[in-house]
Amino acid sequence: MKLIAATSFALFAVVVATTAFGAAPPLVTATPVALATVHQSYRISVRKPADLMVVKVKVPPGGSFGWHSHPSAVAVAVTSGTLTLYDSRYPNCGPKRFSRGQGFVEPRAHVHLARNEGTKPVTLYATYLGVPHGAQPNMPASAPANCPA
Repeated sequence: MKLIAATSFALFAVVVATTAFGAAPPLVTATPVALATVHQSYRISVRKPADLMVVKVKVPPGGSFGWHSHPSAVAVAVTSGTLTLYDSRYPNCGPKRFSRGQGFVEPRAHVHLARNEGTKPVTLYATYLGVPHGAQPNMPASAPANCPA
């Protein structure tokens, strides 16, 4: 009988303590998969309905996206290697290189080319910020007049 009473008292104490102090909610954790510093200002505009898409991209040495544009802004974070960007907004379309920890934002509907001119693979995360629902996120394009072919 003493064992039953002791067990009942212990169970009662646990219930009272849990009720009085409240059970702590489970901890929410967030682990960055890509982190980059962006040195440009940007604005985005989203038309409804739109899709948000995050992709992990691996670009082997010599790999190229070809000349293309996007129907929405795209935020890019490079997590390994060096990506070379040829952008029609730059004078003479000169190359800009982005290495691990660096990023950039590609505006909607402008033509550019990105490729891996290095000897190591490039890994990047691209976040498409508002692709019109059902549209393709990448659209092939011709090289702009101010860019080398």
